[in-house]
Amino acid sequence: MPDSATPPEVSTLFATVETQMQAVDAWLAARFLGAHPRLSPLLAHASRFRGKRLRAALVCLLGKACAGLTPEHVTVAGVLEMIHAATLVHDDLLDEASHRRGVDCLHVEWGSHASVLLGDWIYAQAFYLSTQMEDQACSRELAGATMRVCEGEIHQNLTRGDFDLSEADYISQVDGKTAELFRAGGLLAAHYAGATPQVQEACARYGLLAGRAFQIADDLLDLEGEETTTGKSLGTDWANGKMTMPLFFLRDSLDLTAQDELRKLFGAGHGREVLLGKFQDSLIDALAKTRLRVKELLDEACDALVLLPNQEVAQNLAVLTRFLGNRKH
Repeated sequence: MPDSATPPEVSTLFATVETQMQAVDAWLAARFLGAHPRLSPLLAHASRFRGKRLRAALVCLLGKACAGLTPEHVTVAGVLEMIHAATLVHDDLLDEASHRRGVDCLHVEWGSHASVLLGDWIYAQAFYLSTQMEDQACSRELAGATMRVCEGEIHQNLTRGDFDLSEADYISQVDGKTAELFRAGGLLAAHYAGATPQVQEACARYGLLAGRAFQIADDLLDLEGEETTTGKSLGTDWANGKMTMPLFFLRDSLDLTAQDELRKLFGAGHGREVLLGKFQDSLIDALAKTRLRVKELLDEACDALVLLPNQEVAQNLAVLTRFLGNRKH
């Protein structure tokens, strides 16, 4: 996961859970290899989207910060990554994206029907594996979390093209479709470390706020990122009529005449360059305000880490959180 631009303390932190992350990779490979041979090419293709394995890494790091890293953390991390992989397969289809991580999206190669069904299969496999754990905490928590992820996605799609969407509705969508898995991962990381209810709640809050910040950072990248760097289709939210935090700030900064012009362009399939060409100064200001909001959320998330038993790991995790919240890919 780390690269040449990663701060030394972040690379050191990842190294402390390298064994667990390798175990997560092996766990995932074993579950995918055991599938029906006809699924193998599709699963191999979908596995190339895993990228940073951020959710898995945070589960392992939070477990370590709670001073109780166990084999159960590998299973929880693996199940989370499977659920996340399923959401990516479905999201790319819904967003009409063409590529992710520098390769064609699954529906481009195999069509929409296969993509939907494969995502469903990955979801089902993840839930089945979670039920094999000794207690029901993982299966119960992730079943509820996935329900909320789907609710968030449905909410977003039902409000597509809604130029007047409220910021509260947007945050509700973000908390469902993205932050919920981070929240559940934080809670389960603390649970399987044997942490107190207070620490479990703190880890859940950390996950929720960090996940919210990471999604808003993704919204930033959709408008100002470089496809060669991010490795995925950009500008799709704007083109498809999905309101995001930068667009809220842009919309609310304009006078009524300019708002009407933006309204007509919103969701009409135009590229990002139209925004820069017509609303350059206001857009630059909106992006700056969004970055500040991301920073505020990351600070709140890191504040929740002060209750964790291993403060050395917790403080390094705070550095990692801020670094990833300001990523460029």
